Amino acid sequence: MLKIIIFLVLIFTIIYFVTNFIMSKRQNSLVKFIIPIAFTLIIVGILFFILPRFGLNPLILFQTVISKIIPYLSMFRGIF
Repeated sequence: MLKIIIFLVLIFTIIYFVTNFIMSKRQNSLVKFIIPIAFTLIIVGILFFILPRFGLNPLILFQTVISKIIPYLSMFRGIF
């Protein structure tokens, strides 16, 4: 469960930073949160509704992706 939460947080932060980089500062700040949340929900929806129909288990995909990302988080702690 923790790996799924880490994966979702990573997706949200990447989308949040990309949309803030693209959008100007003058726009409404509420829109800056709605777009990343919408994209995150779309990605999660695709993972949990479409992938099982093709015989892929999204939970196993989370575990493999997160297990490869977690060792890099300790490297980022050393850099900062």
